Amino acid sequence: MGVAYSTIEAFSPPEAMEAFLSERIIAPLLPSVRVKKVKKAREGRRYEIPRVLWNVYEATLEMADGEETQRLFWTKAYFADQDREHYQTRIQSLLDRRNGSPLDPKGYARVFPELNLFVFFFPTDPQFSKLGTVYDAGAMREILLPHFAHLNPSATLGPLASVRVKYLPEIASLLRYDADVGEEAPLSIYGKVQHSRRGQLTYDVMRALWDLPARVSGELRFAEPLGYYPDYDLVLQSSLPGDEVKRDSDCFLAQCEAAGRAIAYIHNSGVTGGPTHSVDIELDKVRERMEQYRMSAPGLYLMVRDVLRQIEAKAARLPSEEPVPSHGDYKYNQFLFDGERFGLLDLEFFAQAEPSFDLGKYCGHLSPAAPKDWTDTALADEGRRIFLDAYCAIRPQYRGRRFALYEAISLTTRTLVVLWGRSRNWEYMAQTLIALAYERLKTPWGE
Repeated sequence: MGVAYSTIEAFSPPEAMEAFLSERIIAPLLPSVRVKKVKKAREGRRYEIPRVLWNVYEATLEMADGEETQRLFWTKAYFADQDREHYQTRIQSLLDRRNGSPLDPKGYARVFPELNLFVFFFPTDPQFSKLGTVYDAGAMREILLPHFAHLNPSATLGPLASVRVKYLPEIASLLRYDADVGEEAPLSIYGKVQHSRRGQLTYDVMRALWDLPARVSGELRFAEPLGYYPDYDLVLQSSLPGDEVKRDSDCFLAQCEAAGRAIAYIHNSGVTGGPTHSVDIELDKVRERMEQYRMSAPGLYLMVRDVLRQIEAKAARLPSEEPVPSHGDYKYNQFLFDGERFGLLDLEFFAQAEPSFDLGKYCGHLSPAAPKDWTDTALADEGRRIFLDAYCAIRPQYRGRRFALYEAISLTTRTLVVLWGRSRNWEYMAQTLIALAYERLKTPWGE
């Protein structure tokens, strides 16, 4: 039979989950603990229609002595009984091991078969069996000490602490290790936990790029790769100072220029790591989810279907470009700004692809899906021009043959994020992106 979407949605809002957590988990196991509040975590939710829904929450718990503690937990709800049964069979040993207390530092896991619902308390994660160890700064101390000494040989290291920066259940986690060195600010190392041994590629690519003249001169700036530890699926790297760049940042246009130069240096680097990434891989991201569009918004489904047909037709007509080393997820929010220079984040999707792939993805993310007024769109267009001019100044041989193709694909795939997030006016936002994809697909290179 399965569980209806309406049933799953009914207990997904924080208020409903607060009651569920209190009545079904905390009160029976920890009667002296009170659930004060549950809110959506920054990571929010991920929705794969019509199969599964993830939600991430932060709970404030009041202990018996009146002290409060914060706990991150996440849920995974399947719509079909057979999918829940298959997943439950796969992780049954984890469910048996982590069935004690939600306050256990190693985490907690439980299934509610009648709801096809799984509940996990961080750091329990079926994909990362050693995530708890990774977040235990004491347990990681011997691994970390040589790297802290490399970053600051004269420092006297005191206590270590780990801080969760970002967590996407069953996908990845970003954390920071802080070492007390007797100064106002701690000495920090960042760690990334990634599935499928992707960390090995990330580390190898960062090491290869580290020796580039553009990196040595400061033109290409990113964190120093420190090590990869396959037993933990963990990549370690130095901290990268700066704040995230947003569309309304004063430095937005300057970032567009820096981004154009940075990706040109990467495309010229000759680094050979990473898989081959074709236009069909990008198109399949949308093709394989057409049923999600059809079930969620039939009108949007028709728009996406039609723009896909036009993209496919253009892809068949235009010869492919010679592949180059590619960032793989190039967007304006992949940069930090420290007030003087821009630093590039995240190289875990590195691939060999057509140069238009990185350029189209970047430009396809410049335009806001819900502009406040015409100035937002004008700023994005100006940033697009600056970015492409900066790129072509370093790679004048680029002719933009398939740029419009990849920019239209980028705008189209952005509708998936809108679809999964389901924020206010999400359908209108998705339609806006598709309309722009049509326009960019028809725009000649250089305009």
